[in-house]
Amino acid sequence: YFLYYLLVIIEIKIIVLVIGFLITFITPFVVPLEGFHIQKALIVCFATLIPIIYALKGNLSMIFRVPQVKYIKIIILGLIGVMILSAIINFILTGGIGNTATDAAMKGSPTVLIIGLIIQLISEELFKLIPLILVVAFTYKSLGRKNAIIAGIVISQLLFALAHIPAYGFDLKFLILALGVGGCILPITYIHTKNVAVPYLIHLIEDLIGLVVMLGTAGLLFF
Repeated sequence: YFLYYLLVIIEIKIIVLVIGFLITFITPFVVPLEGFHIQKALIVCFATLIPIIYALKGNLSMIFRVPQVKYIKIIILGLIGVMILSAIINFILTGGIGNTATDAAMKGSPTVLIIGLIIQLISEELFKLIPLILVVAFTYKSLGRKNAIIAGIVISQLLFALAHIPAYGFDLKFLILALGVGGCILPITYIHTKNVAVPYLIHLIEDLIGLVVMLGTAGLLFF
């Protein structure tokens, strides 16, 4: 009976994680890009955070810790790597990519956009973490540790890219390259540190730089 109840508990945790993941995935498709930046960010943040807290029995220290000094090097190198990879991909994709997310952002208050970004990126990193962990857990024995991690990263990045269809349209080449491949360094830093705060900070710094540059270029950088 103990083993049975243990399996039931494990299955419930998996179901809760999947439900949270699906809510986060669906939200961008049903919540408009414009005018709901913070509301949407809060929905997807809680949709991923609550299931993870439940699955970890409240012990968030298993995946999140305040970054120590030793992580600064990883964050800096990760940021440089992400920006170089993004620049290469942008060069490959040069030639008029429709970006409705940028258009929507131009119409929002910079303060609201930045607050929404800070909250939403928590969800984005947790969103990618859920399929990564589940894929590795279910394929570890059959594929081996290295291949299971690679499969987890590929699947989580692909799902992350597809979740941005409402923002960027059905340009699969852009989605897969810019968001899937372009962000693959982030889960690698998590695998290395076992600390989701590391990829979060890299992602946040990168996006804040891009947002500030975008708003500054458009003459909208005021609070």
